[in-house]
Amino acid sequence: MAYCYGLLTLVLWWFCNGSAASRPNIVIILIDDVGFADVRANWNPYHNASDTPFLDGISLAGIRFKDFHSAASVCTPSRAGLLTGRLGKRTGVVKNFTPFSVAGMPTNETTLAETLKAAGYRTGMIGKWHLGTTKDYHPISRGFDFYFGLPYSNDMGCADDTGYNLPPDTPCPKDRFTMKSRQPDASYPAVPLYHNRDIIEQPVNLTNLADRFAKMATKFIKDESTTEPFLLYAAFTHMHVPLSFMAHNQSGSDDRGVYRKTLLEMDSTIRAISQAINETHQENNTIIWVSGDNGPWEEKCGLAGNAGPFIGYWQRMKGGGGSTSKFTVWEGGHRVPGVVFWPGTIPPFPDTGNEELISALDIYPTVATLANVSLPGNRVYDGIDVSDLLLGKPFGTKDRVLFHPNSDGGEGSSGRFDAVRVGDFKAIYQTGGELDCEGNAGKVEHHDPPLIFNLREDPLESRPLDRPSEQYRYVHQKVVKALSEIEHSIQTDNTTVADYTEDPTAEPCCNPDHVRCRCQN
Repeated sequence: MAYCYGLLTLVLWWFCNGSAASRPNIVIILIDDVGFADVRANWNPYHNASDTPFLDGISLAGIRFKDFHSAASVCTPSRAGLLTGRLGKRTGVVKNFTPFSVAGMPTNETTLAETLKAAGYRTGMIGKWHLGTTKDYHPISRGFDFYFGLPYSNDMGCADDTGYNLPPDTPCPKDRFTMKSRQPDASYPAVPLYHNRDIIEQPVNLTNLADRFAKMATKFIKDESTTEPFLLYAAFTHMHVPLSFMAHNQSGSDDRGVYRKTLLEMDSTIRAISQAINETHQENNTIIWVSGDNGPWEEKCGLAGNAGPFIGYWQRMKGGGGSTSKFTVWEGGHRVPGVVFWPGTIPPFPDTGNEELISALDIYPTVATLANVSLPGNRVYDGIDVSDLLLGKPFGTKDRVLFHPNSDGGEGSSGRFDAVRVGDFKAIYQTGGELDCEGNAGKVEHHDPPLIFNLREDPLESRPLDRPSEQYRYVHQKVVKALSEIEHSIQTDNTTVADYTEDPTAEPCCNPDHVRCRCQN
């Protein structure tokens, strides 16, 4: 009887969760501060040579989303949204954590890695985390078996190889006798590199970091000690300043500037990860999903990416100038590249691209379905399952609603929805306040009733609808209804509040005696 019960339990578990052999490997690649038009397949009106030839190729062999959006327009909230499928007003993650943060993404939020690990996946991460560095908030505590990367952005601290930034960065002090004073030091420590929970280098060598990411990803993929399917989350430091690249990745690129050379190295890193999958003959059982965490950092001028047509023209002409990319709710801040590739399963989409409205919030519920695992209950998800779309089945998101939170990264960040997308229309409640390349920020203006743009007809966001018009009133009613519904949903949901307390003693440091924590050889 006990044997029969055990057999029945095993059969039911397999039926509900699938077998390891039937589950695909999952590779999620997140590019930092990337512009929509940095991927030439997205936007290349002048037919320039591509800096993303590999990414262009897999976008033709899979599905390229033309209307794909990050969960927020700054690092930390965007990453939390991707890994939880939930907006910051639910998770409490509404702005960036820093090297002095004592906490991180709340531990009662369940990550994609935790869900897949519980279902038998082996889980690894390379690259930038930015969701907390102290023990309970470290990647190894949030569902990853393996971690190799930086705890936050590559500009949050000094390095020896300063790369390219505006203004230029200052190298770390090298004198091993430079010791900390007795007074608290407000400067961040040197940027550390982690292998699992250990700091193995501080400051990190930024120049060869992409190569090391590729090698560690390859090692993880080629692990022959297990037959379990894997999740690899590769969150690159490219294209965030300071930019850096290795000469051997730049064959034939002498005419390219610093940004384009770094972009080419990023593309080569994706190619190396794909090559490792092919060499282990897992390409037909592996999904590769490429996204960006937010748009380009416009203040960095020639060291920032290209948002293509999404220039927020109203802000430039009527709003006094200022950025319309990273940190903002203009399209350039959150419309990012989105490519999914799964040979033999996802049919190639026409090279014109797919126009469905898709979000990085959709990655978690979609991957869970493809991996045949259930999402944790007792909470509301803002992402939706788009697996039917990927598999070429009937699917539609007509009049889908997306909420774009304010993401200035500072004290004013609250996760408030400063823009709402309803189908082809977008309502914007706040404009201005972020620096562009010329140093203009524009006046912060609140709009209630909001500016409403028809993005299908006006992707530049240049001509808001006339407020007295019937079309404006119709869309505005939908926006107000959507905001009312999500606020009610949040009030009745299992939400959390992130702890943003800072304490310099919480900094990651392999040598507390050195002024910037430099590790001794």
